[in-house]
Amino acid sequence: MKGKIKTIDLFAGCGGLMEGFEQTGYYETLACVEWEKSPCDNLTERLSTKWGYKDAVRRVIRFDIQRTEELLNGWDDDEYGVGCGLNTIIGDNRVDVIIGGPPCQAYSLAGRVRDENGMKDDYRNYL
Repeated sequence: MKGKIKTIDLFAGCGGLMEGFEQTGYYETLACVEWEKSPCDNLTERLSTKWGYKDAVRRVIRFDIQRTEELLNGWDDDEYGVGCGLNTIIGDNRVDVIIGGPPCQAYSLAGRVRDENGMKDDYRNYL
């Protein structure tokens, strides 16, 4: 094998999918995207201490995935701070695999049954 397979993790959560890919030894995590602070803190810690990424803070992106243009090109935001964007973080690397665990509540039968509108008004339908 010439080099590691390059991944990005969308809807990364606490990094369960990333963890499985990293455990194989065949993958390199270029970036993880998650919008909640605690999971981002966990991702940064795992990438740094367990997987040895010295630039883990840079690879973990805390931002709203629905704001695609800014996610790719950078942002200056009251809630998420300042970020350079996914394009800058990835740089000249080729992304081989995109992994991710998008929220399923909006389209799962269990979610639809519990919601009076059948989850038709749930923003997660559009992610």
